[in-house]
Amino acid sequence: MGFSSQHPAKLSLTALLFVLCILLAVNYGDLKVAAEIDWMDILGEGSSLAVVIAWLLLVLYSRPAGPVTNGLYVGSLLLVMSYQLNLLDEFFQYPESHRLLSWLESIPAPIGMLILTLGLIGWHKEQRFINQQLASRELHLRHYQLLDPLTKLYKPEYMLAVLKRELELQQQHQQPFCLALVDISQFGRFNREQGMAAADLLLQQLSELTLVQFRSGDLVCRYSGDKFVILMPQSNQATAQSLLQNATSQLSLHLHTQLHWTITEITAAQQVTKPQRLLSQLWQQLQQQKQQKTQWSLV
Repeated sequence: MGFSSQHPAKLSLTALLFVLCILLAVNYGDLKVAAEIDWMDILGEGSSLAVVIAWLLLVLYSRPAGPVTNGLYVGSLLLVMSYQLNLLDEFFQYPESHRLLSWLESIPAPIGMLILTLGLIGWHKEQRFINQQLASRELHLRHYQLLDPLTKLYKPEYMLAVLKRELELQQQHQQPFCLALVDISQFGRFNREQGMAAADLLLQQLSELTLVQFRSGDLVCRYSGDKFVILMPQSNQATAQSLLQNATSQLSLHLHTQLHWTITEITAAQQVTKPQRLLSQLWQQLQQQKQQKTQWSLV
């Protein structure tokens, strides 16, 4: 997903504000003669503007939509506006009686810094929570080679090991757990139309957002391609359904795609002992649901 598919309104607003600043300078100011222009100031202020624009584009490229992204964007946009007017000030002379551009040049910068700082704090909290989620996955197995390099979720080998342990514990404590299999609708088509980079970004964003939505004791793994397995210990079917429905509603705020998913509840009475067979049953259930066009949509 490129800039235009993720944040079209933000890109349009950025371009509009950029043009508006130029029009204000042209309308209210007089162009300076070459002798009055300080090219060293232009170099310094132009470099600062370029860096802030790079920050803004990086936010739009790497972040899904949401409150934290909005804070980072608004803070960066105010800095871009302030730095752009500061640069234009080197080319245009404004009348002493007109203070509007002077205020627009000075006031947005500290406000933008404050909003940007709040956004960075939110980003830090998100990342800390994700790190806690990843750390909890290492409670029993601490092998980083079991991490999927793209999504930073664990691979199927880790899921099978944890699932085997969960089945053994279940026989001892008689507590049910639930297992869910999720895949992205029309992912192959998305990959062909948008390209591999956009498809990888979608998988990364879905992985990060899914991790945040589930409990610290739940396990989210990348099963294969666009398929994910979610293990929910000490959960019955109703609890698992509620967790997935809440996650779906939250993900709908960020991603525009469809998900297929199915849940199975495992109890001690079923005497399931082979994790691979359990995953195979889930796969068959998911395929049947997809054939029947039973799916949850994220819109």
